[in-house]
Amino acid sequence: MFNELTHNIFSCVSFTCCSLFLFACAASGEQEEKDQQATELTLHKLEINYQDFQKIAGWVSNDTLLVHSGDSQLHAFHLFDIFTGEIELIYESDSYILSTEINQGENLVLFQEVSDDISQLHVMELEGGILHSTELPHGGYVTLDWNTIDPGRIFISHYAYDPGEALESIRVQVWDTEQGSLEDIAVPSMYPKWYSSNVYLYVDELKGQNLYIVDSREADSDMLISRDIRDFFLHQDTFIGIVPSDINENHVYLFHEYPFLVGEQVITIPKVSLFDAPVKPFLTQSRRDGDIYGVIAREPVTLEEELGTFALQKLDFEAEDMTEIMPLPYDAPVLLSPNEEYVLFGWRYEYLIDLGNQEMHELVDLPS
Repeated sequence: MFNELTHNIFSCVSFTCCSLFLFACAASGEQEEKDQQATELTLHKLEINYQDFQKIAGWVSNDTLLVHSGDSQLHAFHLFDIFTGEIELIYESDSYILSTEINQGENLVLFQEVSDDISQLHVMELEGGILHSTELPHGGYVTLDWNTIDPGRIFISHYAYDPGEALESIRVQVWDTEQGSLEDIAVPSMYPKWYSSNVYLYVDELKGQNLYIVDSREADSDMLISRDIRDFFLHQDTFIGIVPSDINENHVYLFHEYPFLVGEQVITIPKVSLFDAPVKPFLTQSRRDGDIYGVIAREPVTLEEELGTFALQKLDFEAEDMTEIMPLPYDAPVLLSPNEEYVLFGWRYEYLIDLGNQEMHELVDLPS
Protein backbone atom coordinates (compact mmCIF):
# COMPACT_ATOMS: atom_id res chain seq x y z
CA MET A 1 0.00 0.00 0.00
CA PHE A 2 2.79 2.37 0.97
CA ASN A 3 4.71 1.55 -2.23
CA GLU A 4 1.60 2.20 -4.31
CA LEU A 5 1.01 5.55 -2.60
CA THR A 6 4.64 6.52 -3.10
CA HIS A 7 4.41 5.56 -6.75
CA ASN A 8 1.30 7.70 -7.25
CA ILE A 9 2.88 10.72 -5.57
CA PHE A 10 6.02 10.31 -7.66
CA SER A 11 3.92 10.07 -10.83
CA CYS A 12 2.02 13.25 -9.97
CA VAL A 13 5.19 15.15 -9.20
CA SER A 14 6.81 13.92 -12.43
CA PHE A 15 3.76 14.91 -14.46
CA THR A 16 3.69 18.37 -12.88
CA CYS A 17 7.38 18.91 -13.52
CA CYS A 18 7.07 17.79 -17.12
CA SER A 19 4.09 20.08 -17.64
CA LEU A 20 5.94 23.05 -16.18
CA PHE A 21 8.97 22.24 -18.30
CA LEU A 22 6.91 22.03 -21.48
CA PHE A 23 5.07 25.25 -20.59
CA ALA A 24 8.38 27.02 -19.98
CA CYS A 25 9.72 25.75 -23.31
CA ALA A 26 6.57 26.91 -25.12
CA ALA A 27 6.73 30.32 -23.47
CA SER A 28 10.40 30.61 -24.31
CA GLY A 29 9.68 29.59 -27.89
CA GLU A 30 6.92 32.19 -28.18
CA GLN A 31 9.21 34.88 -26.78
CA GLU A 32 11.99 33.89 -29.20
CA GLU A 33 9.49 34.08 -32.07
CA LYS A 34 8.35 37.56 -30.93
CA ASP A 35 11.96 38.69 -30.61
CA GLN A 36 12.70 37.33 -34.08
CA GLN A 37 9.67 39.13 -35.53
CA ALA A 38 10.73 42.36 -33.84
CA THR A 39 14.21 41.93 -35.27
CA GLU A 40 12.80 41.27 -38.72
CA LEU A 41 10.69 44.47 -38.68
CA THR A 42 13.59 46.73 -39.53
CA LEU A 43 12.74 49.96 -41.28
CA HIS A 44 14.48 50.41 -44.63
CA LYS A 45 15.41 53.48 -46.64
CA LEU A 46 14.49 54.03 -50.25
CA GLU A 47 17.35 53.03 -52.52
CA ILE A 48 16.85 56.00 -54.79
CA ASN A 49 18.94 58.95 -55.89
CA TYR A 50 17.80 62.01 -53.93
CA GLN A 51 17.80 64.06 -57.15
CA ASP A 52 15.15 61.69 -58.56
CA PHE A 53 13.03 61.62 -55.41
CA GLN A 54 9.88 63.71 -55.89
CA LYS A 55 7.72 62.73 -52.94
CA ILE A 56 6.01 59.92 -51.08
CA ALA A 57 2.37 60.08 -52.16
CA GLY A 58 1.08 58.16 -49.14
CA TRP A 59 0.14 54.79 -47.66
CA VAL A 60 -1.42 52.02 -49.74
CA SER A 61 -1.28 49.49 -46.84
CA ASN A 62 0.17 49.12 -43.33
CA ASP A 63 3.69 48.59 -44.67
CA THR A 64 3.64 49.85 -48.27
CA LEU A 65 4.09 53.38 -49.59
CA LEU A 66 3.43 54.88 -53.01
CA VAL A 67 6.59 56.69 -54.15
CA HIS A 68 6.79 59.28 -56.92
CA SER A 69 10.18 59.61 -58.63
CA GLY A 70 11.18 61.57 -61.70
CA ASP A 71 13.65 63.68 -63.64
CA SER A 72 13.50 65.77 -66.80
CA GLN A 73 12.93 62.66 -68.93
CA LEU A 74 10.68 60.26 -66.99
CA HIS A 75 8.30 60.24 -64.03
CA ALA A 76 7.23 57.05 -62.26
CA PHE A 77 5.27 55.48 -59.39
CA HIS A 78 6.75 52.72 -57.25
CA LEU A 79 5.42 50.60 -54.39
CA PHE A 80 7.90 50.53 -51.50
CA ASP A 81 7.81 48.06 -48.56
CA ILE A 82 9.21 49.86 -45.53
CA PHE A 83 10.20 46.58 -43.79
CA THR A 84 11.74 44.59 -46.65
CA GLY A 85 13.08 47.50 -48.69
CA GLU A 86 11.55 45.99 -51.84
CA ILE A 87 10.55 48.51 -54.49
CA GLU A 88 8.30 47.75 -57.46
CA LEU A 89 7.78 49.92 -60.53
CA ILE A 90 4.06 50.12 -61.38
CA TYR A 91 3.83 53.12 -63.73
CA GLU A 92 6.19 55.16 -65.90
CA SER A 93 5.60 58.12 -68.22
CA ASP A 94 7.53 60.75 -70.15
CA SER A 95 5.07 63.37 -68.82
CA TYR A 96 5.31 65.22 -65.51
CA ILE A 97 3.25 63.90 -62.59
CA LEU A 98 1.86 66.66 -60.36
CA SER A 99 -1.06 66.23 -57.89
CA THR A 100 -1.71 62.76 -56.44
CA GLU A 101 -4.41 61.25 -54.20
CA ILE A 102 -4.79 57.68 -52.89
CA ASN A 103 -8.08 55.91 -52.21
CA GLN A 104 -7.10 53.11 -49.81
CA GLY A 105 -10.58 51.64 -49.64
CA GLU A 106 -10.66 51.10 -53.40
CA ASN A 107 -6.90 50.47 -53.91
CA LEU A 108 -6.84 53.23 -56.52
CA VAL A 109 -4.59 56.21 -57.27
CA LEU A 110 -5.72 59.53 -58.75
CA PHE A 111 -3.02 61.64 -60.37
CA GLN A 112 -2.47 64.59 -62.68
CA GLU A 113 -0.14 64.17 -65.65
CA VAL A 114 1.12 67.14 -67.66
CA SER A 115 3.14 67.44 -70.86
CA ASP A 116 3.78 70.27 -73.31
CA ASP A 117 0.63 69.37 -75.23
CA ILE A 118 -1.91 68.13 -72.70
CA SER A 119 -2.96 68.01 -69.04
CA GLN A 120 -4.86 64.95 -67.86
CA LEU A 121 -6.24 63.24 -64.77
CA HIS A 122 -6.01 59.46 -64.45
CA VAL A 123 -7.47 56.88 -62.07
CA MET A 124 -5.02 54.01 -61.78
CA GLU A 125 -5.05 50.56 -60.17
CA LEU A 126 -2.14 49.65 -57.89
CA GLU A 127 -0.99 47.23 -60.58
CA GLY A 128 -0.50 50.21 -62.90
CA GLY A 129 -3.53 49.91 -65.17
CA ILE A 130 -5.41 53.11 -66.08
CA LEU A 131 -9.17 52.84 -65.46
CA HIS A 132 -10.37 56.38 -66.23
CA SER A 133 -8.90 59.53 -67.79
CA THR A 134 -10.05 63.03 -68.56
CA GLU A 135 -8.42 66.04 -70.18
CA LEU A 136 -8.01 69.21 -68.10
CA PRO A 137 -8.05 72.82 -69.29
CA HIS A 138 -5.32 73.73 -66.78
CA GLY A 139 -1.65 72.81 -66.95
CA GLY A 140 -0.63 73.80 -63.40
CA TYR A 141 -1.20 72.03 -60.12
CA VAL A 142 -4.81 71.30 -59.24
CA THR A 143 -6.38 70.61 -55.84
CA LEU A 144 -8.18 67.26 -55.65
CA ASP A 145 -10.78 65.82 -53.28
CA TRP A 146 -11.95 62.25 -53.80
CA ASN A 147 -15.44 61.25 -52.67
CA THR A 148 -14.73 58.20 -50.49
CA ILE A 149 -18.40 57.19 -50.37
CA ASP A 150 -18.88 57.51 -54.13
CA PRO A 151 -15.39 57.12 -55.67
CA GLY A 152 -16.75 58.06 -59.08
CA ARG A 153 -16.99 61.75 -58.07
CA ILE A 154 -13.94 63.99 -57.70
CA PHE A 155 -13.51 67.71 -56.99
CA ILE A 156 -10.92 69.49 -59.16
CA SER A 157 -10.01 73.06 -58.16
CA HIS A 158 -7.55 75.64 -59.49
CA TYR A 159 -7.12 79.35 -60.09
CA ALA A 160 -8.14 80.46 -63.59
CA TYR A 161 -6.80 83.65 -65.16
CA ASP A 162 -9.01 85.72 -67.45
CA PRO A 163 -6.69 87.80 -69.70
CA GLY A 164 -9.59 89.94 -70.93
CA GLU A 165 -10.57 90.99 -67.40
CA ALA A 166 -6.99 90.65 -66.09
CA LEU A 167 -8.48 88.82 -63.11
CA GLU A 168 -7.85 85.50 -61.41
CA SER A 169 -10.81 83.48 -60.19
CA ILE A 170 -11.47 80.13 -58.53
CA ARG A 171 -12.64 77.37 -60.85
CA VAL A 172 -14.14 74.19 -59.38
CA GLN A 173 -15.26 71.18 -61.41
CA VAL A 174 -16.72 67.77 -60.58
CA TRP A 175 -15.37 64.84 -62.57
CA ASP A 176 -17.83 61.95 -62.80
CA THR A 177 -15.60 59.06 -63.84
CA GLU A 178 -18.49 56.71 -64.62
CA GLN A 179 -20.30 59.21 -66.85
CA GLY A 180 -17.08 60.65 -68.25
CA SER A 181 -18.32 64.20 -67.55
CA LEU A 182 -16.53 67.30 -66.24
CA GLU A 183 -18.99 69.82 -64.79
CA ASP A 184 -18.27 73.36 -63.56
CA ILE A 185 -19.90 74.31 -60.26
CA ALA A 186 -20.00 77.67 -58.46
CA VAL A 187 -17.98 77.24 -55.25
CA PRO A 188 -16.04 80.22 -53.79
CA SER A 189 -13.34 77.96 -52.37
CA MET A 190 -10.28 76.11 -53.59
CA TYR A 191 -10.88 73.38 -51.01
CA PRO A 192 -14.43 71.97 -51.09
CA LYS A 193 -14.60 68.63 -49.24
CA TRP A 194 -17.02 65.75 -49.76
CA TYR A 195 -18.83 64.80 -46.54
CA SER A 196 -21.04 62.12 -48.11
CA SER A 197 -21.89 60.90 -51.60
CA ASN A 198 -23.85 64.09 -52.37
CA VAL A 199 -23.07 66.55 -49.56
CA TYR A 200 -19.98 68.72 -49.31
CA LEU A 201 -18.55 71.51 -47.15
CA TYR A 202 -16.56 74.64 -47.90
CA VAL A 203 -15.38 77.89 -46.31
CA ASP A 204 -16.15 80.93 -48.46
CA GLU A 205 -12.72 82.36 -49.32
CA LEU A 206 -14.04 85.41 -51.17
CA LYS A 207 -16.17 87.02 -48.48
CA GLY A 208 -17.08 86.42 -44.88
CA GLN A 209 -14.96 83.30 -44.26
CA ASN A 210 -18.14 81.44 -43.32
CA LEU A 211 -18.72 77.67 -43.34
CA TYR A 212 -21.36 76.28 -45.72
CA ILE A 213 -22.91 72.88 -46.36
CA VAL A 214 -24.29 71.97 -49.80
CA ASP A 215 -26.41 69.17 -51.25
CA SER A 216 -25.15 68.72 -54.82
CA ARG A 217 -28.52 67.28 -55.90
CA GLU A 218 -30.29 70.59 -55.28
CA ALA A 219 -29.68 73.95 -56.97
CA ASP A 220 -28.73 76.91 -54.78
CA SER A 221 -28.72 74.72 -51.66
CA ASP A 222 -25.71 76.40 -50.01
CA MET A 223 -26.61 76.67 -46.32
CA LEU A 224 -24.62 78.74 -43.83
CA ILE A 225 -23.84 76.66 -40.73
CA SER A 226 -21.13 78.69 -38.96
CA ARG A 227 -19.81 82.25 -38.98
CA ASP A 228 -17.03 81.36 -36.53
CA ILE A 229 -15.17 78.49 -38.22
CA ARG A 230 -12.28 79.78 -40.33
CA ASP A 231 -11.07 76.41 -41.65
CA PHE A 232 -11.65 72.72 -41.01
CA PHE A 233 -10.23 69.21 -41.13
CA LEU A 234 -12.43 66.44 -42.53
CA HIS A 235 -11.76 62.70 -42.67
CA GLN A 236 -14.79 60.55 -43.49
CA ASP A 237 -17.31 61.85 -40.90
CA THR A 238 -14.77 63.29 -38.46
CA PHE A 239 -15.03 67.06 -38.58
CA ILE A 240 -12.69 69.44 -36.71
CA GLY A 241 -13.39 73.15 -37.03
CA ILE A 242 -10.77 75.86 -36.39
CA VAL A 243 -12.22 78.79 -34.43
CA PRO A 244 -10.27 81.84 -33.18
CA SER A 245 -10.69 82.49 -29.47
CA ASP A 246 -12.80 85.53 -28.59
CA ILE A 247 -11.18 85.60 -25.14
CA ASN A 248 -7.46 85.17 -25.82
CA GLU A 249 -5.97 86.39 -29.11
CA ASN A 250 -3.09 83.88 -28.72
CA HIS A 251 -5.37 80.82 -28.79
CA VAL A 252 -7.57 78.97 -31.26
CA TYR A 253 -10.14 76.27 -30.57
CA LEU A 254 -10.40 72.90 -32.28
CA PHE A 255 -14.10 71.93 -32.24
CA HIS A 256 -14.77 68.24 -32.82
CA GLU A 257 -17.89 67.54 -34.93
CA TYR A 258 -19.11 71.05 -34.12
CA PRO A 259 -21.15 71.99 -37.22
CA PHE A 260 -23.47 69.00 -36.99
CA LEU A 261 -24.01 69.42 -33.24
CA VAL A 262 -23.15 65.76 -32.59
CA GLY A 263 -20.80 66.95 -29.87
CA GLU A 264 -18.96 70.07 -28.85
CA GLN A 265 -15.65 68.72 -27.55
CA VAL A 266 -12.99 71.42 -27.64
CA ILE A 267 -9.20 71.50 -27.44
CA THR A 268 -7.45 74.86 -27.02
CA ILE A 269 -4.10 75.25 -28.83
CA PRO A 270 -1.59 78.09 -29.35
CA LYS A 271 -2.49 80.25 -32.33
CA VAL A 272 -0.38 80.14 -35.49
CA SER A 273 -1.18 83.16 -37.65
CA LEU A 274 -0.20 84.59 -41.01
CA PHE A 275 -1.13 88.26 -41.58
CA ASP A 276 -3.52 88.06 -38.61
CA ALA A 277 -5.41 85.04 -40.03
CA PRO A 278 -5.29 81.73 -38.08
CA VAL A 279 -3.47 78.90 -39.87
CA LYS A 280 -4.99 75.43 -39.71
CA PRO A 281 -2.66 72.90 -38.02
CA PHE A 282 -1.66 69.81 -39.97
CA LEU A 283 -3.92 66.98 -38.73
CA THR A 284 -4.22 63.30 -39.68
CA GLN A 285 -6.53 60.35 -39.07
CA SER A 286 -6.39 57.01 -40.91
CA ARG A 287 -9.67 55.27 -40.03
CA ARG A 288 -13.19 56.08 -38.88
CA ASP A 289 -13.29 57.04 -35.19
CA GLY A 290 -9.54 56.40 -35.03
CA ASP A 291 -6.70 58.27 -33.37
CA ILE A 292 -6.07 61.87 -34.42
CA TYR A 293 -2.57 63.36 -34.49
CA GLY A 294 -1.51 66.90 -35.26
CA VAL A 295 1.49 69.17 -35.65
CA ILE A 296 0.81 71.73 -32.93
CA ALA A 297 2.79 74.86 -32.02
CA ARG A 298 4.27 74.92 -28.54
CA GLU A 299 3.59 78.63 -28.23
CA PRO A 300 1.79 81.29 -30.32
CA VAL A 301 3.56 81.98 -33.63
CA THR A 302 3.35 84.85 -36.13
CA LEU A 303 4.74 83.22 -39.27
CA GLU A 304 5.77 86.45 -41.00
CA GLU A 305 8.07 87.11 -38.02
CA GLU A 306 9.32 83.69 -36.87
CA LEU A 307 9.20 79.96 -37.66
CA GLY A 308 8.10 78.81 -34.21
CA THR A 309 8.57 75.46 -32.47
CA PHE A 310 6.25 72.49 -33.03
CA ALA A 311 5.55 69.01 -31.71
CA LEU A 312 3.61 65.95 -32.81
CA GLN A 313 0.61 65.68 -30.50
CA LYS A 314 -2.08 63.02 -30.04
CA LEU A 315 -5.45 64.74 -29.69
CA ASP A 316 -7.91 63.39 -27.13
CA PHE A 317 -11.23 65.15 -27.60
CA GLU A 318 -12.95 63.07 -24.91
CA ALA A 319 -10.55 64.49 -22.31
CA GLU A 320 -10.22 67.78 -24.26
CA ASP A 321 -6.44 67.44 -24.00
CA MET A 322 -3.32 66.49 -25.96
CA THR A 323 -0.34 64.18 -25.37
CA GLU A 324 3.00 65.18 -26.85
CA ILE A 325 4.63 62.37 -28.84
CA MET A 326 7.86 64.11 -29.83
CA PRO A 327 9.28 67.50 -30.86
CA LEU A 328 9.46 68.22 -34.59
CA PRO A 329 12.10 70.22 -36.48
CA TYR A 330 9.50 72.38 -38.24
CA ASP A 331 5.83 72.69 -39.20
CA ALA A 332 4.90 70.27 -42.02
CA PRO A 333 2.19 67.80 -43.08
CA VAL A 334 1.71 64.42 -41.38
CA LEU A 335 0.00 61.21 -42.54
CA LEU A 336 -0.96 58.34 -40.21
CA SER A 337 -0.59 54.72 -41.34
CA PRO A 338 -3.74 52.54 -41.59
CA ASN A 339 -2.68 50.52 -38.50
CA GLU A 340 -1.93 53.74 -36.56
CA GLU A 341 1.66 52.67 -35.80
CA TYR A 342 3.62 55.09 -38.00
CA VAL A 343 3.34 58.68 -39.20
CA LEU A 344 4.83 60.17 -42.36
CA PHE A 345 6.21 63.67 -41.83
CA GLY A 346 7.65 66.40 -44.05
CA TRP A 347 6.76 68.44 -47.09
CA ARG A 348 7.51 65.41 -49.24
CA TYR A 349 6.81 62.87 -46.47
CA GLU A 350 10.53 62.13 -46.40
CA TYR A 351 10.49 61.12 -42.71
CA LEU A 352 8.82 58.22 -40.91
CA ILE A 353 7.90 58.49 -37.21
CA ASP A 354 7.62 55.24 -35.24
CA LEU A 355 4.90 55.96 -32.68
CA GLY A 356 5.89 52.92 -30.59
CA ASN A 357 9.39 54.11 -29.73
CA GLN A 358 8.86 57.78 -30.65
CA GLU A 359 11.73 57.87 -33.12
CA MET A 360 11.97 59.60 -36.49
CA HIS A 361 13.73 57.95 -39.45
CA GLU A 362 14.81 59.29 -42.83
CA LEU A 363 13.12 57.40 -45.66
CA VAL A 364 15.62 58.66 -48.21
CA ASP A 365 19.25 59.78 -47.91
CA LEU A 366 18.87 63.53 -47.51
CA PRO A 367 21.62 66.01 -48.44
CA SER A 368 23.61 67.18 -45.42
